[in-house]
Amino acid sequence: MSADAQDFKSALGRFASGVTVITVAGQDGDHGMTASAFCSVSLEPPLILVCVKKGNTTHGLLTAAKGFGVNLLSADQVSISNRFAGWGFPEDQDKWADLEISRGATSGAALIGGAMAWLDCTSFAAHDAGDHTIFVGLVEAAESFGERDDLAPLLYFAGKYRDAGQTL
Repeated sequence: MSADAQDFKSALGRFASGVTVITVAGQDGDHGMTASAFCSVSLEPPLILVCVKKGNTTHGLLTAAKGFGVNLLSADQVSISNRFAGWGFPEDQDKWADLEISRGATSGAALIGGAMAWLDCTSFAAHDAGDHTIFVGLVEAAESFGERDDLAPLLYFAGKYRDAGQTL
């Protein structure tokens, strides 16, 4: 017997995670989704993973795409996270209109200005995982912005956005 869904969700809410926007270039334009289920997998070769719920629009696009982008958000990008999570952003408004973006040379995905870092990935593997798929990306290019001591990542913890606070 597996854990109760609410107990499982409550327990995992006690694990702080960084916030990313996963981007993919679709035939009808750019798409993105907020994701905290992201982590590094391997240094050699450089691999990352992101878990995406089946049925999500971005899930279908990632399944078909040659690659995707990962944007690691800073603490001042809460509104961007909300926008791509579908929270409080008008559906009839273009999510990309006011954003500064560049393009991943490999994936063609939108890379969001102001992010602490971005990764341009080739699709490497996809693994079935219950109601999600684990998409593994081979990192073809990465760029980081800002000085280490000045970085302020956007975190998600216990159902709320947080920042990293003081260095211990």
